[in-house]
Amino acid sequence: MRERIWCALMVLVAVGGTANAEARERLVERPAGRAGDLTIGPKTVMIEGGSGVEVEAGMLLVPENRQRPDGPVLSIPFYRLRSTSADPASPIFVLAGGPGSSWIDRFEKEENQEEVQRYRAIADVVLFDQRGGGHSQPAMSCDERRRLPADAPLDTAKVASAMREMATQCRARWQAAGVDLAAYNTRENAADVLALRAALGYDRMSLVGGSYGSHLALALMREAPDAIDRVLLYGIEGLDQTWDDPGGRLAAYERIAGAAEVDELLGPSIPDVGLLEALRTAIGRLEKNPQTVWVGEGDQRTSVVVDAFVVRKLAGYQAGRRSRPNVWPELILDLFDENYTLIARGAMALRNLRLDDPMHYMMDCASGISPARAKRYRADPAAEILGDINFEYAQLCDAWGAADLGASFRAPVISEIPTLIVHGTWDVSTPIENAREVASTLRNGQLVEVIGGNHGALYNLYRHWPPMQTRVASFFRGEPVRFPSSVTLPPVTFEPR
Repeated sequence: MRERIWCALMVLVAVGGTANAEARERLVERPAGRAGDLTIGPKTVMIEGGSGVEVEAGMLLVPENRQRPDGPVLSIPFYRLRSTSADPASPIFVLAGGPGSSWIDRFEKEENQEEVQRYRAIADVVLFDQRGGGHSQPAMSCDERRRLPADAPLDTAKVASAMREMATQCRARWQAAGVDLAAYNTRENAADVLALRAALGYDRMSLVGGSYGSHLALALMREAPDAIDRVLLYGIEGLDQTWDDPGGRLAAYERIAGAAEVDELLGPSIPDVGLLEALRTAIGRLEKNPQTVWVGEGDQRTSVVVDAFVVRKLAGYQAGRRSRPNVWPELILDLFDENYTLIARGAMALRNLRLDDPMHYMMDCASGISPARAKRYRADPAAEILGDINFEYAQLCDAWGAADLGASFRAPVISEIPTLIVHGTWDVSTPIENAREVASTLRNGQLVEVIGGNHGALYNLYRHWPPMQTRVASFFRGEPVRFPSSVTLPPVTFEPR
């Protein structure tokens, strides 16, 4: 699952005010043509750093709602990179996360372009933007904004009310413009992938998917097993794992905290009770006595209330980061020492409410959650520290009115398709427990637990485990290859105090 903690809705920049009137009035931009129309041609894509890559760029038109085949169409933009192999394997379709992330845009990043070139040495590679996301048309957004007062505690009822009002307005606006929002769900998304495969002339394909991309891949494995050769997944979001697992997230925090507590430089600065108990103590204090903190300088200084609600939403910020010194323990230690300067900036930003795009909500809310899992999450004691990490879903899904895909959609995927799952033990977005559950019903699956790996565990291995590239190539070529059950990454550097 993409980083879907509730505070990600509330972008940590100053926004606010009302929506731009011109944006509110804009019309839906629909592609011209009929379902099945395909355009394709050469294009040079410029990569960060100045290099250019030649691709075949195109667009496929598909029905917005396959229950209404003569209704409106939408576009699926794509790039195809022909394989450099003399004997290519099945084409590799790369599924973006989010939902709503754009592989068309991601390809311009050096790291992502390098990943694609690795796959290109094995097979043709197809990158595309999913319906309602990226460069697909119609493109939708929610322009509504609300700003809550900073000098009062964040009242959850007021937050929920404001967010529901924004969601209701955004939904009504796009429905009035003729968009069938109910058609933006993972079943239709999977059907688009199959249509693109057929339009490009492929009988079979292999899949790479992370986060929501793994969710989409699992749906495809169930819907069209005869069309899929091999699957590589990471950051697993199973079909009944859209809502976040409180116990799994807390367990990931515990693993990260354990590494920090034994760090040679940082460890001596951590209280004997440990990081998580320090966080629990800080939350307890703020529940009893919220703090008013001044932020900014000079005439720009303003007061903001820091309370337990704010800390629960922000205290895990970047906990699994590996790329630079990990500052997560410093945030907790500041809270324990009653230094609220850093958290106050986040508290200020949390007052600026905005929504993600409609596709994001419709996809997630349609996938939903089983009653048994919802009951388990509600009773999880991890909420004492984390609060309600599914606040977004609980408060907004009924406002969006997405049609639930049902119990049959969320049932475990039982499959014989060769599947490689790579998942990090430091993944605080989609915890390792997700991967273990999904892998248990994949009869031809291999799970590699990346010790110290985060939500991008696949990229962690590409950087830090030299055999990864050659073994992935063997996997996609159908050659016999075994992966270890676990790989331990090099230690993370923590910011010392």
